[in-house]
Amino acid sequence: MNSLSEEISIQLKIYKRSYTEYTKCLIRGREIVIGGRPEEKVRQIFIYFLVNKSCLFPNEIDIKVESNNHDIELYKTVRNKYFKPYHPPLMIVEVKREEEDLQNHEEQIERYLKKSGSEIGILYNYHEIIAYTKKDAVFTSNYLNSLKDIPPLILQNSNKLEKDILEFEKAVNGSFDSFIYLVKKYGEYKLNTITFRLKGEQLPVSGTFFESQDHQVNYLKNGKRRQSLNYQDFEKLVSIIY
Repeated sequence: MNSLSEEISIQLKIYKRSYTEYTKCLIRGREIVIGGRPEEKVRQIFIYFLVNKSCLFPNEIDIKVESNNHDIELYKTVRNKYFKPYHPPLMIVEVKREEEDLQNHEEQIERYLKKSGSEIGILYNYHEIIAYTKKDAVFTSNYLNSLKDIPPLILQNSNKLEKDILEFEKAVNGSFDSFIYLVKKYGEYKLNTITFRLKGEQLPVSGTFFESQDHQVNYLKNGKRRQSLNYQDFEKLVSIIY
């Protein structure tokens, strides 16, 4: 493995101005100072891998930097503008300077994962990578051999969302069972607004705080009145938006 300095000179476009090193962040799209900022150097190497080597960006993942106090967050790319419910990050990445002992930051990454609801976390200092994955409500850690081990973890988590996309498409085509599945998962609180059409009605209906039992659904219409519908009333789903 190259040293971090060698890796930076190979991968990143570095330039100097007034004796300070800069590069352009591939996600933020703006000039970033890396001279004297060892953690930023590590972050830019990680971002370079995601953008240019992972084969996931931008079709499979969306990348956010310095979001929610996290160094890097990865989300599934939105393919349907009408299906945009809240999802926790697919992965949270915390980068550290290259000489840092990653195990000293285990509590930090687990705290971030629990608070966000994300199931995969990464600690990275260029020389080492520790992955944290959730199983049966418990996080376990595992050292990865290289950055190339990260895309399979992302895809594993991303594939869990594919079922919901398929169910959304069925509900848009009039499947009441798929509509029930989605309102149970995304409509329980005010977090997401679910819009749908009822038979015989000219305008779509938007609601929150959904409750379902058998073939009947109760909801708060436009944040004001409790309403109900059954499978005979339902025409099709329109959107689920955070």
